[in-house]
Amino acid sequence: MAVATSPTSAVRALDLSNTHPMDSSRLFIALLNLVQDGNPSPARKSGSSLIAAPTFRRLLSALHYRDANTLKHSCRVGVICVGIASRLGWESDDLRIIEIAALIHDIGKIGIPDHILRKPGKLSPDEAEFIATYHRVAITLLQACQVHPDITGIIAQSHGIAHEARSNPHLLSLGARILAVADAYDSLTTKQAFREPLNRFEALQTLERQSGKQFDRNVISALGRWLDGSDALQLADEQAFSLTSLVNEPIDHGMQSTANELCYLFHHLYLLETLYDAYYVIGSDRQVLIWSTGAATLFGLSSKEAMKTKWKRQIVSPTYATTDPIDQVFLNSEAMCHSMTIKEADDSCSDVDVQTLPILAEDGQVSGVVELICNNKESKRYRGQFRTLQLAATRDALTGVFNRGELERQLTILYEQWNGDQRYPFSVVFMDIDHFKSINDKYSHAVGDLVLTECARLIQDDLYSGEIIARYGGEEFIILCPETDAETARWRAERLRRALLAKTFADIDGLSVTASFGIAEVEADDTASSVMARADASLYDAKRTGRNRICVAESKPQVDKAGRVVRNRSSGPLKHSATIQTCVAGELLQMKFTGFVESYRAKVLKVESRRLEIQMGSTGFLANLSRSGLERIPVRMQIEITDLPSVAQSYSSQMLLKVRVEPVSSQIDEDRFLLRADNVVQQLRSYMMGT
Repeated sequence: MAVATSPTSAVRALDLSNTHPMDSSRLFIALLNLVQDGNPSPARKSGSSLIAAPTFRRLLSALHYRDANTLKHSCRVGVICVGIASRLGWESDDLRIIEIAALIHDIGKIGIPDHILRKPGKLSPDEAEFIATYHRVAITLLQACQVHPDITGIIAQSHGIAHEARSNPHLLSLGARILAVADAYDSLTTKQAFREPLNRFEALQTLERQSGKQFDRNVISALGRWLDGSDALQLADEQAFSLTSLVNEPIDHGMQSTANELCYLFHHLYLLETLYDAYYVIGSDRQVLIWSTGAATLFGLSSKEAMKTKWKRQIVSPTYATTDPIDQVFLNSEAMCHSMTIKEADDSCSDVDVQTLPILAEDGQVSGVVELICNNKESKRYRGQFRTLQLAATRDALTGVFNRGELERQLTILYEQWNGDQRYPFSVVFMDIDHFKSINDKYSHAVGDLVLTECARLIQDDLYSGEIIARYGGEEFIILCPETDAETARWRAERLRRALLAKTFADIDGLSVTASFGIAEVEADDTASSVMARADASLYDAKRTGRNRICVAESKPQVDKAGRVVRNRSSGPLKHSATIQTCVAGELLQMKFTGFVESYRAKVLKVESRRLEIQMGSTGFLANLSRSGLERIPVRMQIEITDLPSVAQSYSSQMLLKVRVEPVSSQIDEDRFLLRADNVVQQLRSYMMGT
């Protein structure tokens, strides 16, 4: 259980007890102090780079100052998060990240009054928006404290307030999904003002019912496995959590002053969040120090990209050509108002009002400048109702995935991104539940609705690569796959097809569900509508040729001047190469290879520490008879295993399998060999659950 142990003497705090709560400069100076105190010092150990120890203590003390029970809840959530993550194969450094994120994920509650925080009933849209605003304030405050971006990203996404989380909820990092499940589980099993606590079984059932829509089913499963182990017994040790809370209690005047200062700052930043579309703070060295979530949305630049960037007006207004007001304010120490033209997401331009304010130190020197952006075309008053209406307008009422209107908008965005940079293609997957009318006729429309809902959840649970899922209409779903070629999309569709076959729907024995899939990859002369049409045509082929199968739209052939199709032939020996990325650990990987060899009756030719060579297929005369005997064609498969470096959104060890397939016989048609090679690679990819 993590606690902050460093004293707070190293943290400078302003005594704001005699400061008027509307004194903007004094409050912004306090904010700049947070930035300076959180800056990594040369003496700080590398392991402390996630958050400065005095700052960590300061945040936990402030949380205790607001509500000791909230801090206890955060400590329990930290224990649960570490337990879930350990079951998912996370290692020590990443476990520390998720633990810190859990401990401070509710820091935004510092500014929420009791009558909302402890309301014994459902929150109104405005109350929900009030809480969401304070969570956004918390992210800004954590940025000021120089908390590691991975931690702030997990917290922001778990609350659903990160820009990328709003545009596509399936982009949530695994860390955010773990935190969301852990937070909900502890809330469900703890007595609340409006209900008694649930037992473990009831809480897991409640989470399971919301899986796919709100919570990740695989994370819930990992939680269940952890709860079965002995490590989960520490959740019942109330004395340990009370001790952790007492350790972080602000026991002297200095600690209480720092906690009180954060309360002032929360109130001040809340006003900025509610009154303005965006705000940012520029330090005296012209570095971007604070970048609000509104700024990230308005200017299309994430806080991680903006923070520590050298300020220039073109960051927010590409066409700005006159003297920068920020430079003027630094020179004359006087506030000023002006207008600015910004570029919208649809490439249109609009004018906003800007107020540029100096942050004055006690000696009258300008310590920094803050700019407040306001779009006077719309009111900020009813954001809660607007968010509720916006969510309803973009979601399918039955399944909770995107509706057809939002699908078209997302497809347009995806196509325009690809059209600007065609190095990264995208694919469209059309999915249609087979013989759905017979389910309605045999079991009732209520069961049919359950099938649709559970199908949507299964798709959401099974896809993790940023896919955009929508209900097209009736029993049809569309999956948009960014940065995905047709081969990878086919593998993902195959995984879904098999998952449908293995699932029991609506808890009815004998109710089996299959689906047909059509896939198209965007091509050079495609439009957004044409790639959809080609995927739809492929779906029709899948249904026409027997259903429960996948058809991929063929690439449009190149034609020479005489109108003949141009075919590129290999000039050298036939071979097919591919890569497979998997999160299977080393020992389990060896077991997977053994199972693959046994399942496909392969012959092992060579085994080395990081290399495997096998032969698949028959060498008899049946090997080249017909297309139906494709699986008999003998091929050699060489597999080289390498480690992948960890990336920001990946918290488990990853392996890269470099695969090369060659024919055993030189007397083989190239087309048939390539079909066979692609087939064995897909078999291996599916077996390894790789991408």
